[in-house]
Amino acid sequence: MCFLTTFTDDESFFMEYKPKFKVFHELMAVRMSNVLLVSSVYDSFMLEEDGRLSDQIYEEFHNLNLRTLPRITRVSSAKEALTLLHESNFDLVITMRRLGDMDVFSFGKSVKEIRDIPVILLLNSVVEIKYIPEISKREGIDRTFVWNGDSKIFVAIIKHLEDKINAEYDTNAGQVKVFIFVEDSIRFYSLLLPEMYGEIMRQTHRLITEGTNDFQDLLKMRIRPKILLAETYEEALMLYKKYKRSVLGIVCDVEFPRNDILDKQAGFLFARKVKEDYPNMPMILQSSKEKYREKAHKKGISFLYKRSHSMLLDLRKWLLDRVGFGDFVFRDADGKEIGRSSDIINFYKEIERVPFESLAYHGQSDYFSNWLSARGEFEIAEKLRPRKVSEFVGEELRDFLLSTIKDVVVEKTRGIVNDFSRENYHSEILFLRLRPGSLGGKGRGLAFLMFLINSLLFQKEFKNISIEIPQTIVIGTDEYDRFMEDNNLFTFALSGVSDQQIKEKFVKSKLSKSIKSDLKFLLKDIDGPIAVRSSSLLEDSAYQPFAGIFNTYMIPNNSSSENEKLNQLCTAIKLVYASQFLSLAMSYAETINQTIEESKMAVVIQQVVGKEHNNRLYPDFSGTASSYNYYPFGEYMKPEDRIAHVALGLGKTIVEGESALRFCPKYPKMNFYSTPEILLKQSQRHYYAVDLTRDDFDILDDDPYLVKLNLSDAIEDGTLPRIADTYNFNSETLNSGFFGEGSPVITFNNQLKFETFPLAKLITRLLSVGEKAFGSSIEIEYACNFGEQKGDVDTFHILQIRPFLHQELISKEDFESVDLKQVLAYSTQVSGNLIMKDVKDIIYVKPEMFDKTATLDIVEEIDKLNAQMLKEKRPYLLMGFGRWGTADRFLGIPAKWNNISGAKTIIEATTDDFSVDFSQGSHFFHNIITANIGYFHIKHNSEQHKIDWDWLANQKSINNLTYVRHVRTRKPLTIAIDAQRGEGMIIKPHKQK
Repeated sequence: MCFLTTFTDDESFFMEYKPKFKVFHELMAVRMSNVLLVSSVYDSFMLEEDGRLSDQIYEEFHNLNLRTLPRITRVSSAKEALTLLHESNFDLVITMRRLGDMDVFSFGKSVKEIRDIPVILLLNSVVEIKYIPEISKREGIDRTFVWNGDSKIFVAIIKHLEDKINAEYDTNAGQVKVFIFVEDSIRFYSLLLPEMYGEIMRQTHRLITEGTNDFQDLLKMRIRPKILLAETYEEALMLYKKYKRSVLGIVCDVEFPRNDILDKQAGFLFARKVKEDYPNMPMILQSSKEKYREKAHKKGISFLYKRSHSMLLDLRKWLLDRVGFGDFVFRDADGKEIGRSSDIINFYKEIERVPFESLAYHGQSDYFSNWLSARGEFEIAEKLRPRKVSEFVGEELRDFLLSTIKDVVVEKTRGIVNDFSRENYHSEILFLRLRPGSLGGKGRGLAFLMFLINSLLFQKEFKNISIEIPQTIVIGTDEYDRFMEDNNLFTFALSGVSDQQIKEKFVKSKLSKSIKSDLKFLLKDIDGPIAVRSSSLLEDSAYQPFAGIFNTYMIPNNSSSENEKLNQLCTAIKLVYASQFLSLAMSYAETINQTIEESKMAVVIQQVVGKEHNNRLYPDFSGTASSYNYYPFGEYMKPEDRIAHVALGLGKTIVEGESALRFCPKYPKMNFYSTPEILLKQSQRHYYAVDLTRDDFDILDDDPYLVKLNLSDAIEDGTLPRIADTYNFNSETLNSGFFGEGSPVITFNNQLKFETFPLAKLITRLLSVGEKAFGSSIEIEYACNFGEQKGDVDTFHILQIRPFLHQELISKEDFESVDLKQVLAYSTQVSGNLIMKDVKDIIYVKPEMFDKTATLDIVEEIDKLNAQMLKEKRPYLLMGFGRWGTADRFLGIPAKWNNISGAKTIIEATTDDFSVDFSQGSHFFHNIITANIGYFHIKHNSEQHKIDWDWLANQKSINNLTYVRHVRTRKPLTIAIDAQRGEGMIIKPHKQK
């Protein structure tokens, strides 16, 4: 991953950033991938025919969920093996004792002269053990095992060597745990080691079923406990000292060499060393002498009798019960079972309900930390292990256990995408994927936001603000595919039917029973309104943005009927799916040369950010911010100084191009409005909220549950005092603060000038980090709730993040050499970098006929002409007044993309009595920028801006409607825009007649 090379506050994060998948790849770095097996023809025949070696090894690796199957090459003589070792790379040599042309120990030394790799001696039966020398004289051989006809021994040999080599790094980098296995008997470690590996792999497989996602499953395979084998007291002590903080359990013989002499008490001596450090370390002593059982039990150590017919079962029982590989069984002081947990979520629930005496009983013996360590919950185990039951009074122990587990479990789910399963679900999971497939553009952005917030710890910098993303559920694109195929919708949706027909057909179609069941399960933990958002593969990317093209539905989710709430949610999901095929989306896709059927649709489900006031819900403020300002003004402001918009209520006010406050995060105190009167005229007068009283879902309404409110409603709700000032009509001045009387003006001065909430600093920080992480300019959408009472933290939710592509410079035009008489339009506030010489058609709103109360009629006329232009495949220049694409028809022309989809350059102009801020910050504007459609903002009577209306009036009409006129030139216009220089012009055709 590549980031910018100059960093400030986050330099250490970006330079040292190591994603978890990289740590995952670095664990188990050394593998025994290529194995050379050396055996006589007879031994080879016996291995293959008696044991079906190849099939059994493959089957064993498959059964144990091992993903790296080694390649085994066989040769039948030492000479052939040594020749092959010169020619090829091998990681391991396994040799039988009978080689014919060389004794096995000389062969081992010869191998190591060629390559420094492990050499394992594999005996054909236990009888052969007596024919090999003692361990100190087995030069050239790293370890000796005995084959008993079971291919598990090959798995044990390979995994044992991989563990030995990788243990040091993996325990440090990945918190991997280890078992120390002390045994000098070739027969018994050849028997027990495969069983231990088998149980470890089964335990790992059990944990995988509890994983949060596929990546976490793979990670758990890599962090399975390792087994380190020792044959002497010195070797065992060395391993213990080196890995003592990582030891999960110890299996130890009683009699084995110490100081090169068989010591009949070596196991007890080693146990005493361990118990001095960790009195409750899971440990089992094993011996073929029953007499040691009583001594072991007196010291609180489990015992395994080697001659027992149930030896392997007894070992497995110890691993399950004492080490923690099985269920956690809650018992009372008498040992009676009173509860059982198979996973961490059930474990948490049982701790809530079992008697205190049971908690104290298990806590005294470190059973909690041991069980948690065995399940890979190392962080919780490390927090619990040092604490003593005696430190707590009464229910303090239960509270400590619950808070510790909850903090870690919840934290583990943050920063990652959690795959849904009912067994492992808990209500505080931040990001949940419901169904496989892509998260879509919006879903990916939210997942990345979650990762950034979790990784960079903004909380330390903004201590009185909780910076979050809303809890999020994403239905992956696989469910979209299933819905479309099960209901046979593709052919219908692409057949040219109307938007109304598409919506009705999709709503009548059925979602799968399984997704409805899971949604009903999840709804029980979602209180209040829900936003159901589109997340197409084409959405919110740098090159195919589709911002605001697909639908979002906000539903109240407050019915007393669970089925009604589910039906509302399912209807919204189906309408989001349908929005991909509506005329707005289809026309925009054509504009950017994309096909809708190439995309797939995920769905994002989030709780709406806000508070309830008088049966309506909305946030204290919401907004957008961009790291690049296409229209800086004043002496100091630069494009890199960023731009932001903020408004009372839901963000629809801003993204639909209605009146909101604009500010520069670098200069938040700069006044964008020259006089209080202008501020009053252009300030926000309306806002949006979720209406909690509506029941019916009108599928033909894009916002069936939203209500547009006036500031009088905000006065009633009491939501203005922190964000508004008061305009005094008598003195024509703006007075600081709003206290319920007078005319409110939403200024956000408390946040921007007095920094009661550090809005500008927070946005600057977020944009800076996001820009570095994306490697491009970005936009964010946000919403904030103030704390209810003094001392409460404010909650700032980041709702969305998307890259914002700069148009790369295509060409430069010498603007100064152009005769001003030839200029049709000129502006220093432009977007785009292009030279266009194929436009002959101009569709414009006639200045003398423009009426801001007639903008809906103007849209109808433009739509009619746009359809004709598309049919004739003629690009055109579009000119009008106020904001294009605004939802407020009194601020400009409320066109949708499909109404103007043939336009290649757009002009927003003002008049002497109609001056409105440009469209920057809206979804409409974002799509214009990314599609590289030319854009001009031209101010009336500005020395830097110009439109030659007289020249236009003298051109011959093709269509002359009530408000809109269409003219065509004989030769094409020249449209030249250089947004980096901040200059654009449209040049009339030469020698026009």
